[in-house]
Amino acid sequence: MRKSLLNIYHELKESGSSSDFPNLLANTMYKKLLARFNGFPSPWRQYVMIGDLADFKTNDRVILSEAPDLDEIEADGKYEEAKFSDAKYQIALKTKGKTFTVDRRTIINDDLGGITRFPAAFGRATVRTMVKDILTLLLGGRNAYDNKVLFHLRTATTRNYQANVALANTVAGMAAVQACAARMRGQVDPDSGELMGIAPWAILTGTTLAPVARQLTKSAQILPVSTNGGGTYNEIAYLGVVEEPLIDTILGTTWWAVIANPVDCPIIEVGFLDGKAEPDLLVSGATMQSLAGGAEDPYGYEFDDIHYKVRHDRALALAYYQGICRGSS
Repeated sequence: MRKSLLNIYHELKESGSSSDFPNLLANTMYKKLLARFNGFPSPWRQYVMIGDLADFKTNDRVILSEAPDLDEIEADGKYEEAKFSDAKYQIALKTKGKTFTVDRRTIINDDLGGITRFPAAFGRATVRTMVKDILTLLLGGRNAYDNKVLFHLRTATTRNYQANVALANTVAGMAAVQACAARMRGQVDPDSGELMGIAPWAILTGTTLAPVARQLTKSAQILPVSTNGGGTYNEIAYLGVVEEPLIDTILGTTWWAVIANPVDCPIIEVGFLDGKAEPDLLVSGATMQSLAGGAEDPYGYEFDDIHYKVRHDRALALAYYQGICRGSS
């Protein structure tokens, strides 16, 4: 049988450690906070690169140009020193947070469910806030490392977007995805002009279009039978589908894009202090506590309000614009 919150408090009080009660509650709440943070239905880890930041200073991320072609070396010939150019993007941690309060009535009413609803809600809110900020970068108004907005007409052949083409389980829909994939494969380094060798990896879209994307990638036959002698054929079957539910809200129900694997060519870096992605839960203690000679609480509970703080340290930055081709905004 579960002990009531007051019983737990009184046991601590009898042992002379009633001051541990706010921390004991915090341990229970933190488990619930982490469960909801890690259980939120967002695949954000699949389409971003996760970075590790040691402090709150602005950090430079250097992007080197592609290496030049190798020279033929004659016997006893001289090796020429390769020359590189570089660019950079910057990333810095910011802190997001909120506070909430557990009051005396909640403890006396033994409302453990009410107490754990706070951290559960903030676990979801923490990851939801972060994903919204991530997706806001994909709206296209922020600059990439070349100081141009993410979706920009850099050149006619290497731009990273298509004209707005609806994603549909049709020949036209497949052609639109193929065109985006081809644009990604054709991306060249802006300084050296060399092919970067980026491989299309997945279709990123929201809940509305995810079923269509899965149909497109898994259909045995999209193109007319007459084009391949009647055999099964799907040119984009190699692509996965990453369904981000918050895309529908932030970017729109018609938004889709082809993306590269973030391990190879990350569009967005998400950095965390010392690599810790999970939020923190802090307790500041009670605002008031009964003293000897003061008013006696009939329930023997000496605290009033206990304040908790949810804190999340993280950083966001656009990385390689070549790692995405937007199909429809």
